[in-house]
Amino acid sequence: MTSMIRIKAVTLVLFTMFWLGMKAQQPTVKFQNNSAEYAISWENKVAQINNLTPEIKINGKWVSAKNFKSIKWEEKQGTRLSEENNYNGEVTYVFLICEGHPTISNFTIQFEIVKGRPYLVMNSTLEASKGFKLGGIRLFNSSKENIVLPGQSKDWVIFNENAAAPHVGAIMYPYQLSTKKINQGSFSKADTGVWLSMLINDSKNQAFTFASIAGELWPNNFKWELPVKDDFNKLKLSARSGAIYEKEEIYVPEGKQIITDAFLVGFWDNQRPTQTLLETGVIMGQNVRKGKPMRMPEPGWSSWHSYARDISEEKIKSATDFIAENLKEYGWNMVQIDGGWWTQPGEYTVNKDFPNGMRKVSNYAAEKNVNYGLHISPLRINPEDKVLKQNPDWILKSYSKKTIDINDDEMVTTIGAEYVDTSHPSVAPFLTGRYQQMVEGYNPSFMKWDHHYGALEEGKRVDSTMTFLQSHNKTIRAIRSALPDDLIVTRSMGYLFGALESYDAVRIGNDINHPGIKSEQEPYANLTYGKTLGTIEDDLVGKGLIRFARQVAQNYYVHKNIAICDPDAFFVNPLYTVDEAKAHMTLQAIMGGLFFVGDRLETLPEDRLELLKNREIMAVNKLGVHAMPLDLFSGVDIPTVWKLETEDRLIITIFNWLDTEVTKTYNYKSDFELDSKGYKLTDLWTKGLVPTRKDGITLKQAPHSVKIMEFKK
Repeated sequence: MTSMIRIKAVTLVLFTMFWLGMKAQQPTVKFQNNSAEYAISWENKVAQINNLTPEIKINGKWVSAKNFKSIKWEEKQGTRLSEENNYNGEVTYVFLICEGHPTISNFTIQFEIVKGRPYLVMNSTLEASKGFKLGGIRLFNSSKENIVLPGQSKDWVIFNENAAAPHVGAIMYPYQLSTKKINQGSFSKADTGVWLSMLINDSKNQAFTFASIAGELWPNNFKWELPVKDDFNKLKLSARSGAIYEKEEIYVPEGKQIITDAFLVGFWDNQRPTQTLLETGVIMGQNVRKGKPMRMPEPGWSSWHSYARDISEEKIKSATDFIAENLKEYGWNMVQIDGGWWTQPGEYTVNKDFPNGMRKVSNYAAEKNVNYGLHISPLRINPEDKVLKQNPDWILKSYSKKTIDINDDEMVTTIGAEYVDTSHPSVAPFLTGRYQQMVEGYNPSFMKWDHHYGALEEGKRVDSTMTFLQSHNKTIRAIRSALPDDLIVTRSMGYLFGALESYDAVRIGNDINHPGIKSEQEPYANLTYGKTLGTIEDDLVGKGLIRFARQVAQNYYVHKNIAICDPDAFFVNPLYTVDEAKAHMTLQAIMGGLFFVGDRLETLPEDRLELLKNREIMAVNKLGVHAMPLDLFSGVDIPTVWKLETEDRLIITIFNWLDTEVTKTYNYKSDFELDSKGYKLTDLWTKGLVPTRKDGITLKQAPHSVKIMEFKK
């Protein structure tokens, strides 16, 4: 290549307390004049992404940027694509400018490169010279491999977030690209990362990272392929702004400009990949939230897991009384009323099981000095709703409408509902008024918003110029702006970046139990522990706690950077062994996010109730810090070693997820990433001392058990 823009200096970056002293290699954009092909590289010769060409889907056909008559590269002043952060060196802008196409007058890709920063940020703009249907934009694609890896296939792993992120994702070896199937309940194939994707060498502390820093047009998709079968070291990666299933198109009228969401392309060397993922989360949050604060409800109880929709005023009062009388002094102070208080799904009039209305329940909780929260699905509407019958064009016409199986854990709660077309100009005002009246009348301190995915489906919309993400964001922002500023809003079941600043917390895992299906062993919640075979190759994870643990492990980077993490409720009832109950409660505690128990509290045996009164475990949750799963990228199926560190506390948690007893010796440095020796260890469940060795510990753990230890010098 004859020309390039290159930043040569290497600087020492002080990037918050996580990355002090890290040396950053800045990227280089390489290109040839009059060619739309380019490459991105770093000083490390491993870090090369070659053979990249942009493409646009025009009227159903992918068209290469090579087809434009005029193609030129320029370095000139640009508009900042990313928020300033601790990488604050000199900024260089590089532009690929393509002109002279019959449909598109101008197509430009902008690269933002900051001196000393290990990633560049890029986006694109296009302007229509005549109306056409746009099906997506690939900021880069390749006809052959564009990343060639050294070493063996198993030296590297691919980490993909899923479309419904951070709900489901995939960690796999490159060779599994040819074998891995679509994840159960997911919106995209395992080979496609949406919002975020990484290529990681855990042993050499290297990581490529591709991550969205905006979510306004379409999700950014990062797709991995093996161009040559069985050649696992030659990968093909494409980056696309577009609908998940590529069914949705939008109409672009003559003269209109389209701007794709910016994303970063980075390579981090000599840094633990788990730290790189955490740093990526910080960068994503800085750009998406732009300083919007996050608040968390107090620890409490959720009605869904024991009662499903079979709730009533008396049942809610009973739970409120129990918390006030038995658990409040230990830090529990919230009752969250889930689905079932309304007459029908998507129609929010209070049903006959609440004869005195929802405000009566709110007042009752206030009298007991207990907070209460309320569940709604803001974009779901019932077909029998009188307003909807008068306005049938408000219903979204999905391209992939499917029959819902009553036994489908993911979809059973959507039965009897439709989703609104949020592009319709009358929908946002209607929903805004409905929920404003609800909050004023029922006075919750926080709300759980659910089932966003239904309105995010690809479909025919009234406004054909709006993507599903644009129309969703418009409506959600309208609703949230009409509600009190101090109302805490958590979001379950929806895309990670959709109007993110409207929420305080987001769900990071599936429902832990079988939604809406009662346990055969009432009065306890319907739950299972699950089963793991031990490695990511097995890819056989049972439902229940095992599935949940796998999902939430990879989302520690979200917590308090992008949003507070909202795991589903945990359980301590006798359907678990005592060890399993401790494992579930501990896992929730070390995530530092929402802390809700789902058991029918009044029925818990005394020994299980005592678990909820453990002040040490409650205090761990109150730290508000998400523990890092240190072995996330080491090939284990479910991470076992988690590290939580604050200025004055160091806590290591070790799980045995297996069905057999495990005895293992752990080294402070290699297993816990600690440099010092000579620690005193305290078990936070028993408050007893843990025997140590000079440079580590040996633990004998029962099946399905946990050991949570505080380390002190």
